[in-house]
Amino acid sequence: MNKETILAELRQARTGHIRWRTYAQSIVNAPNHLDDIEEKAPVCHTECKFGRWYFSNLESLGDIDGFNEIDPLHELLHQTYSEIFAVMSQKDSSGTLARLLGSKNRHLEKKMTSVRALLEKLEETSRQLLTALDKFEDEIKKLPEIAEA
Repeated sequence: MNKETILAELRQARTGHIRWRTYAQSIVNAPNHLDDIEEKAPVCHTECKFGRWYFSNLESLGDIDGFNEIDPLHELLHQTYSEIFAVMSQKDSSGTLARLLGSKNRHLEKKMTSVRALLEKLEETSRQLLTALDKFEDEIKKLPEIAEA
């Protein structure tokens, strides 16, 4: 694989990550569509487009500086998303009387406070991941051109 191919695949993986993050963030706005979102934004870090790219290139790119620093951030990102998904999947278990007394609103408010904090963590981890990808891309650019066999 030549350098330009590696860079093109890296850029596609980055785009896949940004698309995934957008879907992951949309979980807050579409809690009734969790199945649709899970399909577009898998919880497992090895199942998203970026994860598939990363693990398919582990052997060929793993020795290049910065490559191994990407996965822990990517995994943390998905762990945070998993927490968001779990919170958003929780059903309000309060009874009819409790709902009339406002506990449903308190439950929703508490849920959204938790989700907002987790979304901030997800966004920060995403920024760190994109920074790590930029550094990795710089390392790829420094490599001599790889001759095709």
